[in-house]
Amino acid sequence: MSFRLHDSLTNAEIPLPQRTPGETSLYVCGPTVYGYIHVGNARPPVVFDVLVRHLERQGLIVRYVRNFTDVDDKIIQVAIDTGEAPKVITDRYIDAYRDDVAALMCRPPWAEPRVSENIAGIIAHIESLLARGFAYVTDDGDVYYDTAKFEGYGKLSKRHLVDQCASEGRGKTGEGKRNEPDFALWKSSKAHEPDGARWPSPWGEGRPGWHIECSVMAHALLGDGFDIHGGGQDLKFPHHENEIAQTEPVHGPMASAWMHNGFIEVDIERNADFSEAVMARLPALKEAHPDLRKVSKSDPKTLQAYRERDPATLTPDDRAMVAVLERKVHFGHWFQLRRLRDRVDGEAIRLWILGTHYRAPLAFDLAEAGDQVSFPTIEQAEKRLEYFYDTRMKLAAKIPSGVDAKATLVDVIAKLVRDFDAALDDDLNTAGALDPFAQVFTLTNKLCDTKRPDKRDLDAADAAITHLTAVLGVGEGDPEAFFARVTARRVRCRKLDPARIDGLVQQRTAAREAREFARADEIRAELTAMGIELRDGASGTTWRAV
Repeated sequence: MSFRLHDSLTNAEIPLPQRTPGETSLYVCGPTVYGYIHVGNARPPVVFDVLVRHLERQGLIVRYVRNFTDVDDKIIQVAIDTGEAPKVITDRYIDAYRDDVAALMCRPPWAEPRVSENIAGIIAHIESLLARGFAYVTDDGDVYYDTAKFEGYGKLSKRHLVDQCASEGRGKTGEGKRNEPDFALWKSSKAHEPDGARWPSPWGEGRPGWHIECSVMAHALLGDGFDIHGGGQDLKFPHHENEIAQTEPVHGPMASAWMHNGFIEVDIERNADFSEAVMARLPALKEAHPDLRKVSKSDPKTLQAYRERDPATLTPDDRAMVAVLERKVHFGHWFQLRRLRDRVDGEAIRLWILGTHYRAPLAFDLAEAGDQVSFPTIEQAEKRLEYFYDTRMKLAAKIPSGVDAKATLVDVIAKLVRDFDAALDDDLNTAGALDPFAQVFTLTNKLCDTKRPDKRDLDAADAAITHLTAVLGVGEGDPEAFFARVTARRVRCRKLDPARIDGLVQQRTAAREAREFARADEIRAELTAMGIELRDGASGTTWRAV
C-alpha cells in the first residue's frame, strides 16, 4: 500500500498501519444521540466513508467501527424534560442519524456498538484500572481516573497536565476529585434521574462516564492496538486524550495512528452588521476562543446564560460575545443537517465537504435576501452533481453506438485515474482528487459529443467513472433517481404545483402537434420563468426543476 496519513499523535505523515496484512481496523467516534445532528457532525462520517472506500478499492479488508453514545447526561436531561424513556429517545435519534448519513451517501460501518450494550465490559475495565492504581472511588460512589498517575497524559493534545481542565467535555461530576483534570469513569445515579439510565455496579447504581465507553467498545471489537482511530478535531481533548490514558494501563497503546478532521465553521463577520465596538473586540475574542467560528449545539444555552446576567456586569468582551453568539444561533438553525437537507441535496453536501482537505477548516456560507435563504457553495456543488449525472446519462446512451475507429483517450483517462488514486493516497486529499475526477467527466462529455467515438475510449471512460464515483461516493447513484429527488425538493421549496407543470407540458405537446409553434414557445417561456427545464426526446417531453 502506498497510502500515507497524517498521524495526530506524532504530527508526522506515516504509512498506513496494518496490524494484520491485508486488513485495516478503524474506530471512529460516533454521535451522542439526544437530538438531530448538525452539518459539523456530518464531516467525520463522510471523510471516513471515503477512507474506507479508497482502502477497499485497493484490495484491503476494512473493519470500520462507529459507535452510538446512548448513555449520557444530555440524554438523561432530555428524558427528564420530555418524560420519555431514555431508550425511546436514543432509538429515535439513532434512526434519524442513520437516515441523515445515508442521505450523504455514507455506507453503514462494519459495526455500530451502543454504550448501553457494553456496560459489563465497561465495569470490568474500570475494575482493572482500580486494581492498577489508576482510578479511585469517592464517598459518593463516583469513580475517577487519576490523571497524575499516567505519565503520558497530554501527549495527543500537546497540553501539559497543569493546563488541563476537567470542565472541558463531559468528565466532571460531584465532589471528591483529587486533581482538577481527573475525569469520571463511573457516575453515581441521582434520585431524580429516570429508570433506563442506571445500572448496578460494585460502586452502586450509576452509569459510565463519557470517555470510558470508546476504550471498551474499540477493544471489544478491534482488539489491542488497532490501526486507526478517527474523529473530529474537537475530540482530541479531552475525549481522545482520556481514551489513551485509560486504555494504555490495561491494554497497551490504543491505536497505531490518529486522524482528526477539522471543523466546519461559519463566517461570523460577513453581513453580520456588527457595531464598531463589537468589531473592535473580535480579534481578542478569536485569540481567546480558538473555536469561536465553530457552531455548537450549546450556543443557545450559552447565549441565554449571558442574557440572564446583570447587564451592568457585562464587560466589552462579554457584549461582543453576545453579538457573536446571536449570529451563531441564527446560523445554527440552518446548520442542523435535517433543515439543510430541505434546501440542498445530501449528495451535494457530501461533494461540498470533500472539496476541502479533511484536516482544514471548512467554511459554511449562508446568504439571505429578505426571507429567502441560500447556500451558495453547496448549491454550486449541487449544480456540479447535475453535470456529473448528465454526463453519465450521455455516456450510457453513447456506448451502444460506439465504433472501432481510433482510440485516443484510453491512456489519458488511465493517467487521470492514477492521479486520482495518488491524491487520495496522500493523506486522503479529496480536494486534490476532485481535479482529475472533474477532468475525466470533461473528457467524457467531449467524447460523447464526437460523431464516431471509439468504443475503447467509451469503455475506458465508463470504467474510470465507475471507479472514481465508487471511491468518492459522488455521482455513483442512478441518474434518474438523483434528478427526481432534486426536482421534487425544488418544486416543494418553490411552492410549485407539479400537476400544473404537467398540464402545461401537455398543452405544449398538443400545440406542437397542431403546429402552433408560437403557442408552444409561449408555454416553454412560462415554464422557464418558473425554473422548469424541458427535455424533448424520442419518447416524449420530460421536465426538471433547475
